[in-house]
Amino acid sequence: MSFREVIGQLEAHYGWPDPPKITDPFKMIVFENITHLVEDERREAVFEDLRRRVGVTPTAILSASPEVLYEIAKPGGMDVVGRVEKLRSSAQLVLRSFHGDLKNVLKLPLKQATKSLNKFPGIGDPRAEKILLFTKRYPVLALESNGLRALLRLGFGEDHKNYSTAYKSAQNAVKEQLLPDCDWLIGVHQLLRRHGQELCRRTDPVCTQCPLDKVCRYYLTRK
Repeated sequence: MSFREVIGQLEAHYGWPDPPKITDPFKMIVFENITHLVEDERREAVFEDLRRRVGVTPTAILSASPEVLYEIAKPGGMDVVGRVEKLRSSAQLVLRSFHGDLKNVLKLPLKQATKSLNKFPGIGDPRAEKILLFTKRYPVLALESNGLRALLRLGFGEDHKNYSTAYKSAQNAVKEQLLPDCDWLIGVHQLLRRHGQELCRRTDPVCTQCPLDKVCRYYLTRK
């Protein structure tokens, strides 16, 4: 089954996802760093509390007292102090290196934009590519861990102990089948992520309910 057929099967199973709620580059960085290893609903709630009580601009975050930021971040998992420091250092970096507006990074060529976003805490190539995709600046196949795992299990690319190697392997395996359309690629990102969260889970995957069980290398090998 081709990659596009896989996406078609996932769309038939889950429905095409709604557009993402957050597409501003700095807000996306805040959203990534405000919590640690919590479910989507809690991450959204913590982010909304920050937006309501402080604001999600670099100036607003730096103007807030650390105590207020700690209070807001506390429900978001472990290492409250570290997460607040990530927010503050990200805000400082925008003011220092991007003239106060991270949207300036979107004017850069792809490699330079990715490199610039990698300067932010918690942002490696996958998240940098997600930012560049969700802002509709570059049509790249951005993958997060759930989506990557699903692709690798299906047989697109090869798993590797080095995450970056596995990531690039999956991207290269499907690159000829990608549409150069940001809206489509955003939907692909979300579908693969949802599939990895709900059925193709890291532990205890629900293979018997998967719409792709007949073509999944992982399931057929286990079976």
